[in-house]
Amino acid sequence: MNKPMPHFRIAVASRDGARVDQHFGQAEDFLVYEVNEIGPTLLEKREVAPNIRGDEDPRETICRMLADCPVLLVAKIGVTPQERLAGAGIEASDLHVGKAIEAALAEVFAAKTRINTDEPVEADGFRLLHTMLRVTDMDRSLDFYSRLLGMTVLEKREHKKNQFTQAYLGYGDGFAQMTLELVFNWNREEPYPQGESFGHLAIGVTGITRLCDRLAAAGVTMPRPPRSQRHGDTIVAFVEDPDGHRIELMQMRPGSDAAPE
Repeated sequence: MNKPMPHFRIAVASRDGARVDQHFGQAEDFLVYEVNEIGPTLLEKREVAPNIRGDEDPRETICRMLADCPVLLVAKIGVTPQERLAGAGIEASDLHVGKAIEAALAEVFAAKTRINTDEPVEADGFRLLHTMLRVTDMDRSLDFYSRLLGMTVLEKREHKKNQFTQAYLGYGDGFAQMTLELVFNWNREEPYPQGESFGHLAIGVTGITRLCDRLAAAGVTMPRPPRSQRHGDTIVAFVEDPDGHRIELMQMRPGSDAAPE
């Protein structure tokens, strides 16, 4: 008996119908394709406005109307909508921006259908980068880790738009070794309950999209699929371990010391 041909349903945000060239936040419709080994077939165009129910948030509408599409290709997407879509089981990716739709669909199909989670992970070049902790007083924490524990402040940034301060500390060769990331949210006044101050572990990896496809196939929760950073060409994803701890995966560039973007 012949095995059924594997197939995959993928949505695309496109202005011209030929390329992945539409920003998620500006998309008024999405092209839905059925993809198999032979190639993609355009099923339909789904418009957002006619599907909105009452005063429903359009993002919720999109999650509902694309529920049968495990992958959405867009030119650009923010962290918040990407995580919202991921919570609905939709992996939104901006890694195919500008590509012809057929070529992008073929790449995604090949990556998603040729995964063997039983094979050893190719971890050459992987390394732990940092641990992130949330703090309630940045100056106090910097004093503790530098003056009392001898760390060096490697970098400090003020993020006015998102209202937080970020600092990296470490020993020896700085970002060449594992570092500590501290984050102070400006609108946070009360102390974090024990355990809630932990943010994430960060691991530098190679072949991040291949790794994330493998993790997804193994059932790993991925609140933030691979996404290009706003500044620079770094690709970052977030996954969760079995206890729900977040792990940041960061694509290692050749010769990089993995300093933060």
